[in-house]
Amino acid sequence: MAEQLDELVEFLNSPRPDVRELAVSYLTGFSSPGSDNFQSLVSRADRLVQKLLVISHETPVAANSAMSILVNMTTDTNTCKHFADEDHISMIIRLIVNPACIVADLAAMLLSNITKLEPICRVLSLLKVSPASGICNSPLALDQLTDVFVKGMDKKYNKNAHFGYLASVFADVTNYPYGRRYFLERTAYDGKLPITKIMVFSEYPEVIRRGGVDSTMKNVCFDKEKHREILDPQETNLLPYIIRPLCGPEEYEMEEMEHMPEEVQFLGDDKKRESDPRLRATLLEAVNLLCTTYDGREVLRAKKIYPILREMHKAETDETCLDLSYRAVQLLLGDESKETKDDGGEKADADTFEEI
Repeated sequence: MAEQLDELVEFLNSPRPDVRELAVSYLTGFSSPGSDNFQSLVSRADRLVQKLLVISHETPVAANSAMSILVNMTTDTNTCKHFADEDHISMIIRLIVNPACIVADLAAMLLSNITKLEPICRVLSLLKVSPASGICNSPLALDQLTDVFVKGMDKKYNKNAHFGYLASVFADVTNYPYGRRYFLERTAYDGKLPITKIMVFSEYPEVIRRGGVDSTMKNVCFDKEKHREILDPQETNLLPYIIRPLCGPEEYEMEEMEHMPEEVQFLGDDKKRESDPRLRATLLEAVNLLCTTYDGREVLRAKKIYPILREMHKAETDETCLDLSYRAVQLLLGDESKETKDDGGEKADADTFEEI
């Protein structure tokens, strides 16, 4: 079997496109994670990654086979390490932003697999590529990915792609300070905050897109120095997009509701709360992170977030969510001392919460 695999790998170098297409088609049979042949395949990653990326830019059939193999191979962490250079990541970006590419979603899935490694997130955060038609004219790869994520929902940019997996890429990148800095600073090409472009998907029907957005929103809340801007309605205005998915059809007293963010007032009796407990937990962790600073707590108190948490707690059945909502309530209702108001107003440790 090893000899057969080595022969197939060599056929990927053939000058004939039909031979390369046939060889890569046969290789897909080796790429199922957990199969007997999978480890043999990933052990040859150093010989395969570059070749498969090149073939991913060839005929649609060959591209689909090559990209499917790479997606499967990158479920193995050691394989992901072979992508930690600008050339490889640039080849993936070109597939994602090409409006006619039939493997754009597979390429986005591949990128979301490899950004689990910090060195790849770092390369991506600095990477510049050629501008693509139909999206922003910025050379920064993250600018292009953010733009195609927004414009590409519901196959509006590429009839073959939804781009939902890019939300997982954003969540991975914002695990690190440089990624959070990107999403919380205005871009050079349009002067907008990237986080404001994606936060509007926190209630999107498709779980991969909204789940990655929820994790990205949570991760930017680790930046305590930005809490005032994050919560400012004239700046980022992130709070409504964290809180609204936690709201149900409950009615509130007028004196409570009139102080809430406008986006969560008068939601109606058909309003549905986020159905996935893991995503509710992610959003509640974001609330808790905002409660780690005095500025954050004061805004959440003024915006009457406690009544929303109170009503959510009554309906909640997940133990993790119950614990997180209880912790947030304790921080909001607790007394403030001189110590909690001074020195940055820290009342809890953000390191308690994991970046996702």
